Amino acid sequence: MQNHPASNGNPRNPNSLHYIDPSGRLNSYQQAIMEIGEVIQFYDSDRRFPAWGFGGKTFDGTVSHCFNLNGRAGGFEVDGVEGIMAAYASALNNVSLAGPTLFGQVINTAARIAGQSLSFDRSKYFVLLIITDGVLTDLQETKDALVRASDLPLSILIVGVGGADFTQMEILDADNGRRLESSTDRVATRDIVQFVPMREVHSGQISVVQALLEELPGQFLTYMRCRDIKPLNVQMAQTCA
Repeated sequence: MQNHPASNGNPRNPNSLHYIDPSGRLNSYQQAIMEIGEVIQFYDSDRRFPAWGFGGKTFDGTVSHCFNLNGRAGGFEVDGVEGIMAAYASALNNVSLAGPTLFGQVINTAARIAGQSLSFDRSKYFVLLIITDGVLTDLQETKDALVRASDLPLSILIVGVGGADFTQMEILDADNGRRLESSTDRVATRDIVQFVPMREVHSGQISVVQALLEELPGQFLTYMRCRDIKPLNVQMAQTCA
């Protein structure tokens, strides 16, 4: 999830999208984590999740676009949705907000994990949730990363918070029927991105979970079918027959 000073502001300022309300009222980032996490957590057997931040000056004073949200140098996983919420709150106290908005590194990190899984378990599928408020600085680099990732068992859900112009997110979503193209004119194997702006959710037009997960089953099935990967119970039934 993103830390960007221009629109998010100081987390102690009630006008900030990152504001932690002492009354317990959730900010937009927390709402997205809770609403989406409470659904997709059940598709992970151990419910341990990698959690990264981007656009922040981290503990060693450098600006990072993919840092461990829990602040640990060794491991990036946290336990359950509660662990994500705790790591997010902790990061706000320990990481200074910094721009610009870059997606490339965090997408490449998720893609690397998805790619590594192919060597030991082809039945695994990964979902990266990105929560952002800003306009991308690395649009072409992000396209390149997404085109490369389209060959991997990975889908990317993007939630837009705040009132920014999300035209670039719509481009990444590629719901116009045109697949993304890289800087070398390579076309994405399939669409792996779904974008939903939270302001439409808040206005009561849609459910964020329903809208975000709408395309996920199709993306998952397209990947598995193209690689002839069948559910284990089907394979067992065929073997028994």
